[in-house]
Amino acid sequence: MALEGKIAKILGNNEVVINRGRSQGVRQGMLFEIFAAEGEEVWDPDTGETLGTVEDVKARAEVTEVKDRLAIARLANAGPQAGALGIGDMQENLQRMFGQMFGDSNIHIQGFSSSENADNEDLENLFGGPLQDLSKVLVGDAAREIKRN
Repeated sequence: MALEGKIAKILGNNEVVINRGRSQGVRQGMLFEIFAAEGEEVWDPDTGETLGTVEDVKARAEVTEVKDRLAIARLANAGPQAGALGIGDMQENLQRMFGQMFGDSNIHIQGFSSSENADNEDLENLFGGPLQDLSKVLVGDAAREIKRN
């Protein structure tokens, strides 16, 4: 059975602390996948009923240091921590793409700004608050060992 734990702390340099260590069988070099503990609910487009939840892996991490009750792991592929596009970058890319498609440099994409001075008529207001970057690894996220074949 795969070892499971949770992210206990986010460290600098793309590292996290997992709340499992040597006493639970963690060893240096072990790989973990990190995902939101509650999963993401999926709805049937035909009936509107919930189909259940799915896990969306946010990152993979390799254990670099093991202590008795915790392990430190380096994130291998994560959202913004590892250089993936953040919400602001996505907005800029969409704006540039639509400008090229329609030949108009005055196109303004709204709704992904994290700025305090963002325009009030945007997607964040439409959805009732700031948009959360769901790809970001957070304290409390689940961590599960990836078994190597």
